Amino acid sequence: MKITERLAEFVASTPTAVIPPDAREQARRAVLDTLGVMLAGSREEASTKVAAFVREQGAAEEAAVLGHDFRAPANAAALVNGTSAHALDFDDVSVTMRGHPSVPLLPAVLALAEKLGSSGSELTDAFVLGFEVECKLGSMIGGPHYALGWHPTATFGTLGAAAASARLLGLDVDGTRTTLGIAASLASGARRNFGSMTKPLHAGWAAHNGLTAATLASRGFTADDEALEAPDGWLHAASGGAPIDRSPIERLGAPWEILSPGIDVKLYPCCYFTHLSIDAALEISADIGKRSAGIESIRVSVSPGTMMVLRKEPPQTGLEGKFSLEYCVAAALVDSDVSLASFEDSAVARPDVRALMNRVRVTEDGPAAAAPIGGSAVVTVAFDDGEPISSRRVDIPRGAPQNPLSWSQLAQKFRDCAKPNLNGSQGEAAIQLIQNLDDVPNVRKLVAAFRTDPVHA
Repeated sequence: MKITERLAEFVASTPTAVIPPDAREQARRAVLDTLGVMLAGSREEASTKVAAFVREQGAAEEAAVLGHDFRAPANAAALVNGTSAHALDFDDVSVTMRGHPSVPLLPAVLALAEKLGSSGSELTDAFVLGFEVECKLGSMIGGPHYALGWHPTATFGTLGAAAASARLLGLDVDGTRTTLGIAASLASGARRNFGSMTKPLHAGWAAHNGLTAATLASRGFTADDEALEAPDGWLHAASGGAPIDRSPIERLGAPWEILSPGIDVKLYPCCYFTHLSIDAALEISADIGKRSAGIESIRVSVSPGTMMVLRKEPPQTGLEGKFSLEYCVAAALVDSDVSLASFEDSAVARPDVRALMNRVRVTEDGPAAAAPIGGSAVVTVAFDDGEPISSRRVDIPRGAPQNPLSWSQLAQKFRDCAKPNLNGSQGEAAIQLIQNLDDVPNVRKLVAAFRTDPVHA
């Protein structure tokens, strides 16, 4: 069977009962995490600029723009909410997608579900199925696609959001196939823009474009039936002509990507390729206390391929700091913490941190990664007073599926992110609704829990 056809059949025809309870639980965890980082990101400049752009357009008030004080057409709300959710780089990761799976999906299905009055169970179905599509596509061409400079969150994310939106709209196989065909011409995003406002915009456009593709298909718009797999189709173009592994298309839901390999939840609001090194640096910091000023040298050994994603130049802004391994390690050693505050422009400019950054040497001589994203990191610190060298190795970051956060830890991350937007009782009410998402009769009830007096215009 053709790839586009098989994906469309899977999305349109999979019954709710086939989606296992533990997959639905993982979806609820992803919804909680993504809504939290969405609220936190709504305060970032990238979000406020896109919100201002959308507000100026006017038009139908179909869905809430979370963290802001207005409503917009569903696809426009998805654009802002997707940008917000990725603005801090605090959102979850899929190793097979090689990107961020939830930030294209949730903004699209949340806005559409609010517009349609869909149930929480219907939203969950769409989320899990869209997740499966974007990650299985990532398994097919992810390596060469990434190496060519594409941003998978923007590309696979558009196709996943399109599939999820088609499901929520109740499109049949033909309509879903058309949706994927339209989305194939809307899926784009370049890694060169990492460290700028355009990176989070990628997630916003992916949500917007996926929802737009499904909406157009529902109105009779046309697209080629083989837009993904044809020789001049998206998969060949997006892989640079490299061989396409078609086997994942025969394994849809076997296993479910949301369960295996699962979702990596971020504890730090920066590029995931820095997290192993941050964990190691924080372990050292816990041992040495406030002695970072006496550090003579820092050696960081990471797995091959790590630095392809990260900045080589010293960061000048907080956004650039999110992609600087040297900065992240230095901040962890100086502050014994890496948090939202670590990526303010003023934090990156601190003289003591910049001095320590200059003592960091990174080499890609660690063990090869077993997964597309991962590997190991070893951080070794030497002191100028002859004190014993301190070294730590980390192979599995906190928040990975093999080292997961509990629901209570995830809920605390949500509270920390949402605190400026929601008071205590509002936050707890939202957490309870998400924990029981399958029982929510209308997603508008969930969205209503996030309506607040805005902290910014």
